[in-house]
Amino acid sequence: MNQLEPQAFAAARPLHKGAVRPMRTADIAAVAQLFLKIFRGADKPPDEDLLDYLRTMLLTSPSYSEATGTQVYEQQDGQIRSALLAVPMRFVACGNIVPGRLLGVFMTDGSKDAAGAAQLILALRPRHNDFAFCDSASPTSSSHLLAIRGKPIPLQNLEWARSFRPFRSLALRFGERVLRGKVLGSKVFGSKLVLGLSAFARPFDSLLRRLLPRREAEQAGAARVVEMPVPSFLLQAPLLVAHYAVRPLWTEEELSWVVSLAAQNTRLGAFTIRAVLDRTDAIIGCFVYYAAPGRTAHVLNVLSLPGQEPTVLDAMFRHLDDTGHVEARGRAQSALMIGLSLQRWLIFRHRAFTFALTKIPEINEAVARGEIYIGGLAGEDWSRLLTDFD
Repeated sequence: MNQLEPQAFAAARPLHKGAVRPMRTADIAAVAQLFLKIFRGADKPPDEDLLDYLRTMLLTSPSYSEATGTQVYEQQDGQIRSALLAVPMRFVACGNIVPGRLLGVFMTDGSKDAAGAAQLILALRPRHNDFAFCDSASPTSSSHLLAIRGKPIPLQNLEWARSFRPFRSLALRFGERVLRGKVLGSKVFGSKLVLGLSAFARPFDSLLRRLLPRREAEQAGAARVVEMPVPSFLLQAPLLVAHYAVRPLWTEEELSWVVSLAAQNTRLGAFTIRAVLDRTDAIIGCFVYYAAPGRTAHVLNVLSLPGQEPTVLDAMFRHLDDTGHVEARGRAQSALMIGLSLQRWLIFRHRAFTFALTKIPEINEAVARGEIYIGGLAGEDWSRLLTDFD
């Protein structure tokens, strides 16, 4: 539900009555055009790439059902000017399998359909055994989710950023602002400026790394990082989250479907999975990220056996440093905090609001205890809609 833009929709009166209903294949073009208008500032027909991506993401999940899929508000004249994109994902909640849905992009043409946004929000109110969650809510969306009794997961509002080459990392962050058009208008000039700043910062990082060499592991050889093929990840990932009271079901079919979509997000880098092995070559964890040497490694998931999180994180950061990344970024989670706190050159900053919406007592209790696993592949950070389709 990132970047929600309804404009005073609660007080508006629609010119035409309409209704909330599940999105159908025939609606893809209208939803895609609305996405381009609201999030890319482009009033143009969508290309086939965007149409195919939305069709695959929103309608082909192995867990798809109309109840857990994307909802649109259709006006009386048949026009769709509000939509809440959702990806169905089944979860295990205290031993029971429950249908869930990841709430993603929420968009409305505020100048023409204020009432539609209000109806979509009201339709999110938890009923019976519903379970929905969101890890990309804007401040406006957060207010609406709180109003319908959504349960916030405050720690996961934060993103951690671990610098390996701090001066180049600063240059990279400044460059992101430039390329988003917040500092300079020309992206070509902005790209050249970023390259120049990065080259200028390189010797300063080299000096800093000589003056402050990285700490060696307390136990040399305690863990090592190896390539993890997708079939192995599909087998191991459910085992590495099995200790959470509420967690994604991650059957082979469902997790494979998400991985295939995540691998398409090449704007962030090469989709990569690495296993962390202990001294006996047993898997104690793994991490999933977009590899981009010379830039930022975007970490989707850090999975670990209970109590092994610091070791897995230490091995991951060393690997990302050794492979030439300037920095790494990922979502905060309660189980990772001890390991993250042991790292130097690491900061936290607000990323987006995270919520769970349900009337199921066991899930609400797990949220309060911090025993729910969402984020990364069980979240929205892999979606091309956040980074692509300019």
